[in-house]
Amino acid sequence: MLAAPGSAAASPVQNSFAEATLYSIAHPGASPSGANDYACVPSAEHPEPVVLVHGFLENSYDNWASMAPVLKAEGYCVFALDYGAPESIPFGGLGSLADSAAELGRFVDTVRTSTGAHKVSVVGHSKGGTVPRYYVRFLGGAESVSRIVALSPPNYPVPGPPSDEALQRLNEGSDTVQGVDYTTIVTRYDQVVPYEASLLTGEGNTNVVLQDLCPGNVTEHTGISYDPVAQQVVSNALGGSDLTAVRC
Repeated sequence: MLAAPGSAAASPVQNSFAEATLYSIAHPGASPSGANDYACVPSAEHPEPVVLVHGFLENSYDNWASMAPVLKAEGYCVFALDYGAPESIPFGGLGSLADSAAELGRFVDTVRTSTGAHKVSVVGHSKGGTVPRYYVRFLGGAESVSRIVALSPPNYPVPGPPSDEALQRLNEGSDTVQGVDYTTIVTRYDQVVPYEASLLTGEGNTNVVLQDLCPGNVTEHTGISYDPVAQQVVSNALGGSDLTAVRC
């Protein structure tokens, strides 16, 4: 299910994944504040729109109700899609890696057409960090995506989706695509995706372990997109600045 062009109704900013999930259940189709303004014109400072991709059994609101408004306030045009969800349930990311990547591709095309941007930056959480990798490798997305910033992605096999076969194909030869910049952000306290399974080894990728920057950080899998340190690393990655320049 793709978000339709238009100006989405404002929804409240949330401080935790749990709060945002409860709100999204009570308000199906909620869009994170600051996202999906199709009248947004990219600035000279931030010429690439940011596309936010939620994870498995998540939605655009519960994943990005904190980060979307942060990026919007920094001056980005921000867009968040809902994909891989039957109309009857509020959570998505249920399709195969290939089907999910195809949905992302159609959404990116819509964003590029709406904004006039040549390329976008993609920020994804969990499966939403692996989907854009498939898009740029197999579906021509490297022509439309300049960078992928992934939070706790299952880049190598773990229990649950994506399938081991899909990941083996995705990682064969190299786990990155030339010309795309990758930042992989992980936490040692991830209880869903062991952080070692997120780390990429290919050219053009930088792995960031939050506890290497801030030893006292205890964020976990669902909370990482709400974590202030992780949000700073995302902002630094999008802006091409020092990834380690954060306040703990």
